[in-house]
Order: sequence, then structure tokens, then C-alpha cells
Amino acid sequence: MARNGLHMSYQDPSTWDERYRSGEHEGRWHRKYPSRELCTVVAAGLVPAGGRVLDIGCGAGTEAIYLAQCGFRVTAIDFSASAIDIAGERAREADVRVEWHTASALDLPVADRSIDFCFDRGCFHHVTQPDRPRYASEIARVLRTGGRLFLRGYDPGDVPTTNIVPVTQDAIDRAFDPIRFARGRVEVLVPPEPEDPNTFVGVFLTRL
Repeated sequence: MARNGLHMSYQDPSTWDERYRSGEHEGRWHRKYPSRELCTVVAAGLVPAGGRVLDIGCGAGTEAIYLAQCGFRVTAIDFSASAIDIAGERAREADVRVEWHTASALDLPVADRSIDFCFDRGCFHHVTQPDRPRYASEIARVLRTGGRLFLRGYDPGDVPTTNIVPVTQDAIDRAFDPIRFARGRVEVLVPPEPEDPNTFVGVFLTRL
């Protein structure tokens, strides 16, 4: 399908809205606690204190809320309005401030060169190959020089559905222009989280 002239990947946002309204996310992809890799990134001081961060495909908001609790200025986007509604309510309960947007990762509602750190826990692997350069271009636009993207996605050996495009070194190199980004190693994230036995990979990309 197309939306605002862009290919939208995986499914119509209204399908995701229904999945969130039905509570399906609770037993599938939503987690009550932030991911181990994000906690490690923060603990290692890889995000500037008080910096501005962007959570891409934030879902019900666990990671965005955690980042706000850590003192970062957080913007979070998801193309499901229902997900954003749930995330906003959870942020109010946690008494933290997050700037929420119902938006596409292919058209980020963020000013140029304004972000210190982007986090993508599971959006990129839903982006089809034709859309991935546009995704990367938007990240390049919003990241400050030296800013980082941490991208997490399904390992090619553990993709649960044909609707997911796995994250590989080749996929990263095809999408992210080496003139704009320095890529770290694509590493398997182990061990799997107890409540999510699937295998994921992660990679850092730094804006040049």
C-alpha cells in the first residue's frame, strides 16, 4: 500500500491499531521492562547525559519511558495511533514526559540534526528492501554528527514470519551510505531474553 506517497511496510497501520486495541501486544512483542541491550548502552555512557533521543517504532512505550526516567529528552514514534495512546497513558502513570507522535519511520516528525541517539528495537526488520534507503536517509537527516543509531532486529536464522525482513550485514550496508554512517559489527544478541526466545542481532551506526 502507499501512504503519503511512500510504501508502507508489513501491514496497514489500522491492522496494528486493532492488534493493540485487542491486547495482542501483551502476549507477543510488548515487554514490561526495557531491553538488556538498551540498558547496557545507557549504563556504558554511550548516550550523552540529558541528550535528545528518538525511539523508532516505540509500540507501547517501554523503552521510551525508561529513557525518560534516565533523564533524556525523548521523542517516540509509532505508526499505530493505538500504540501511541497506550504508551501515552503509561507515561502519565510513570510521571515522565515523552513527546509522542503517530508517524512513519520513513517520514520522521523531527528537526534536522537534532537527535543524539536513535533506538530501534524492532522497526527496521518490518521495513521492506525498497524502503530501507529511505529509512536510513531519515536517520541521517535527524542525527547530529557523531550521533548513534542502535538497531535491533531478527537474525536471519530465526525469522518467525515471511512478513519480516531479517537484519544482516549486507542489508545494513545496502541501506546505510558509508559516506554518512560508520557501521559497527552486526552481532547476535545472546542470551535471548527469557520471555522472548527468538534470536536477534544488533548493530551500532554512527553518523559521520
